[in-house]
Amino acid sequence: MISAGCPPATFVYRRVIHGLFAHGMGGEALRVFSEIKLRGYAIDVVTYNTALTGLCKMGHIADAQQMWDEMVDKGIQPSEYAYCSFLDYYCEAGDFGMALKVYEEMLDKGFKESTVSCNIIAKGFCVHRRVDEAVGVFEGMVTKGIEHDVITYNTLIQGLCKVGRLAEAIGMYQRLLSSGLEPSVQTFTPLIDTLCEEGQVDDAVELLALMQAKGLEPLERSNDSVINGFCKVRRADDGMAWLASMLKNNLKPQEQTFNSLLESLRKSERMDDALLILNTMLKAGYELGSLASAILVDKLCTGNVSYPQKLEDILIITWPPTIPVNPWRDSNVQWQQL
Repeated sequence: MISAGCPPATFVYRRVIHGLFAHGMGGEALRVFSEIKLRGYAIDVVTYNTALTGLCKMGHIADAQQMWDEMVDKGIQPSEYAYCSFLDYYCEAGDFGMALKVYEEMLDKGFKESTVSCNIIAKGFCVHRRVDEAVGVFEGMVTKGIEHDVITYNTLIQGLCKVGRLAEAIGMYQRLLSSGLEPSVQTFTPLIDTLCEEGQVDDAVELLALMQAKGLEPLERSNDSVINGFCKVRRADDGMAWLASMLKNNLKPQEQTFNSLLESLRKSERMDDALLILNTMLKAGYELGSLASAILVDKLCTGNVSYPQKLEDILIITWPPTIPVNPWRDSNVQWQQL
């Protein structure tokens, strides 16, 4: 546009700056910002806010403060959006003293407490495991007549789950439903994860089914959580069935998920099934780790004559990893298809 003699409008530069910050290219974004000043553009409050927010998200607080001072020196009043960017940075960093200072200055400038600013503060408390204070912000919003949105509830649910307060998290979920708001993927995910960690895997499966009934697609990690949950309560068969379902749907389980199944099967002395899972793990692209190696050494080299050839085949398939050998000639047909 420039070389064609068609100078870009300010909003074009603003979009470019926003895009560069969004992709972590803060240096380029600042270069473009400096360029528009050199070209004589009048930089408005929205452009300043875009740059300030980008710098705060990247953690470049000194540069953001310098830009803030430049903005104020030009007589441009920072917007609520700019204040919230600084507020978010200090809350995420755990510097609640500075966060309070920014918040009080924002209110002194005539801006009102809002759902957005309260969500930022509650999130900061939750990130740093100060959940009681986050709950205090939540309840304070009710007193002040500030509406909760789904982000408010999700923030508290995630924070409560993070510190193991599952019952309270479920209570917060029920309050969300009572409010008339629709839960999102971010509502269900921490509840499913925590239910599985607590061994309440059947409740997690029900919640996951409810989530899908609402047209929400679970995160892949939720499937991993369910399998790990089954392993925790020694239901390896259910874990294997869930794993098979993941593979059929072209979802790649995490390495830890395979290890959980291997450990569960090892404890149950189910060596054939452990070898089956190990083979599937190798096909998924994972290497032979310490747990799998320990299982092989412990179980296949203890005089059992039915396994030596399988051990040899496993060593062939893992060295080198690219050799396409299938050692499980007698495996279940369903797993062979996977």
